[in-house]
Amino acid sequence: MNQDLITQIGEQSGTTRVAIQGFEGCFHQIAAHATLGSEIEIVPCATFREVAAKITSGEAEMGVMAIENSIAGSILQNYNILQHSGLKVIGETYLLIRQHLMVNPGVALDDVREVSSNPMALLQCADYLDTRSWRLVETEDTAQSARHLAESGTRDAAAVAGDLAAELF
Repeated sequence: MNQDLITQIGEQSGTTRVAIQGFEGCFHQIAAHATLGSEIEIVPCATFREVAAKITSGEAEMGVMAIENSIAGSILQNYNILQHSGLKVIGETYLLIRQHLMVNPGVALDDVREVSSNPMALLQCADYLDTRSWRLVETEDTAQSARHLAESGTRDAAAVAGDLAAELF
């Protein structure tokens, strides 16, 4: 990562706004802070296309976007977005993805009937999830799945998400 470029952008506009796909507690937030520091402003986006749109419109100076996954391979959609948006890759970071199966307090594994998470997270955990008869529910974001689980208080569901989402929710 070109630290001089990051510093220049931050000095010009105050806090650097960084668009990410996902919401509070997601892996893109972790990657953004690991790469760019804690003094950035996260601009959450529902989709990778929205990340590119936020940057090209000036609503964010930078973005963090996954383009490779060691289990699922290249994320071709994101290469296409980069190519058509005119955005350039200025650095990369590697993030160890460690998923967690989360339930509300007092819920046992035998109580679980369904598990929700982002399709990529469910794919990353397929070896474990396939050993159970749980209904898998695809959602927009791992962290949102954890937040929804915590807010709902449900006693028969689980979510797959990372450390930060577990801490927050």
